[in-house]
Amino acid sequence: MKAVPAGPPIDPLIDSAADLDIDTAAEASPAFAAMLALVAADGAAFTVHEHPPTRTMDEARENLRFDLARIVKTIAFATRAGRLVLAALRGTRRVDYARLAALAGVNRKDIAALSPAEVLARLGVAPGSVSPLLPAAMGMDKGMDKGMEGVLTLLDDDALTIAPTAYCGLGRPDRTLEMTPQELARLAGAATGAFSR
Repeated sequence: MKAVPAGPPIDPLIDSAADLDIDTAAEASPAFAAMLALVAADGAAFTVHEHPPTRTMDEARENLRFDLARIVKTIAFATRAGRLVLAALRGTRRVDYARLAALAGVNRKDIAALSPAEVLARLGVAPGSVSPLLPAAMGMDKGMDKGMEGVLTLLDDDALTIAPTAYCGLGRPDRTLEMTPQELARLAGAATGAFSR
């Protein structure tokens, strides 16, 4: 694992995600380039770590030398009405669906996690690469076609207690962003609340 200094994006941009498989999408991620540019332009302290592709907490135990209690995982959900909700929480915790639904303003039965194929199709990143920064970097937080609400990004209150820094996805399964959880929440424009157990 090595830290990669901020600099110009290293990934080629692609015109269409159609027909890409998950591994190819991870290799050629415009989302990675956009999130890296967002973080670099802000001026907040951060580090990008390079490591073997890692998509799950089990793989993190094997591949990463990070303190697992400092990992922030981001799980993508959709409401019955179609609004995307990104739930960022400490990697060692689980989503409390009732609390998450309440924060999203829907009933528990009206929110469900996206499948891996839906993550790729709707967010343009491979599963395990979703980041709370994705909507802000890609303009998804401003609203979607036909007047739909933008993506709602939620950061669990517990994740804000991670110190001194947290690790989260950055659009590729072989890169991880390290920064304070407070800066992560600010840059993501995330709402906060308690939705983990």
